[in-house]
Amino acid sequence: MVNRRAPAVWTGHDRVAGTTATTTPSVTQLVDTAAAIDAVEWDDLVGPGDLFCSHAWLRHLDEAATAQQVVTVRAEGRLIGAAPLWDGESEPGLFHLPSFFPGLPGPWQHPFVWLGARRSVRNGLICVRGPRRAPTLSQLLNGGREHAKENGRAGVILPYLPVDAATELARAHPGAQVLLHSADAVIAVPEHGTAELVANASGHNRKRRRRELREFASAGFSLEWVDPTPEVIAAIVPLITATRRRYGSRQGDEWLHRVFAAQRRVGLLEDAKVLLCRRNNALATVAVCYRHGDSLHGRYFGADETRSRDGYPYFVTTCYAPIDYAAQQRLPRLFLSTSSLEAKIRRGATIEPLAAVVVLADGELDIARAATHNSELARAYLDRFTGYSASLSSDWLDFLS
Repeated sequence: MVNRRAPAVWTGHDRVAGTTATTTPSVTQLVDTAAAIDAVEWDDLVGPGDLFCSHAWLRHLDEAATAQQVVTVRAEGRLIGAAPLWDGESEPGLFHLPSFFPGLPGPWQHPFVWLGARRSVRNGLICVRGPRRAPTLSQLLNGGREHAKENGRAGVILPYLPVDAATELARAHPGAQVLLHSADAVIAVPEHGTAELVANASGHNRKRRRRELREFASAGFSLEWVDPTPEVIAAIVPLITATRRRYGSRQGDEWLHRVFAAQRRVGLLEDAKVLLCRRNNALATVAVCYRHGDSLHGRYFGADETRSRDGYPYFVTTCYAPIDYAAQQRLPRLFLSTSSLEAKIRRGATIEPLAAVVVLADGELDIARAATHNSELARAYLDRFTGYSASLSSDWLDFLS
């Protein structure tokens, strides 16, 4: 059982392949915030590229919004697993559970405990490697499940996981189920950046990409990568807010200033770069990218919504220029997130499935119906991008029945 008032609330010997891996029991505990945990100890468990699992990312969310509780697992006095908790959202969107699994019977209209960073569309597993890993992952899910039971929730969900991570997590717990629900756009960054990516495109797409780059140059745009100084943040926030508002966000400039101020305090902005795209000395589009491990993440985008987008500044700012920056920095992966997948796949991205791992508070999901759901969703993505089959991850094929 998970109980915030008790320092040691659930114990059990780690077992691997039916044998006891250690005689020292590991302990599951719920803590109030990631800030209560040593940053080095935490980040030692985070995989390269898992930006939104990092201690700094969690801390800045705690400061900018509301502190997330964390299920932790410790052994021999050290952290070996962690999973942040939050509530999801009640309105339709990226974090609204009733929209996730259409046609699959389940208690989706009821509140769940959500694992992972608040509003993250790419999660990971914060867990030790080696023989303790599987039992620790199981304990994390059990901790979330106990919290769900105590708080009248229907279950626990960790969404937006790469398939390998979701499969590993589900295998560690007998009541867990992998359910596809979304997709991510990822660029495998070539050594010579955009030029190489365009050269390797099919004939039609190669001509189209070259035309976009020519028109961007002839339209008089300029690009500059800069550090996120307070002056730069002040200049880009109105553009980011305007674009977010266009797509339904109700948060204004004040919210973004609070976010970036929190990122500065925890050190996140030390690994960030801002791309400024200007025309006639005026900002046209901006992007904020973050480096983590071997990866670059495009996180925030903004545009002067009163100006024409002739010359393709959107695609250059969000895709082409970040590819070139990642190539210069010798970063092999660029994550472009879950939106506008059609535009990104046409510009060299691979579309990878994202899955949720679900454990119900009571009972289990129908395995056959879950498999049908996964197969139907995989088929829908394959049909949707039928002209770009080479740009879809082979992971989609693993879910076809």
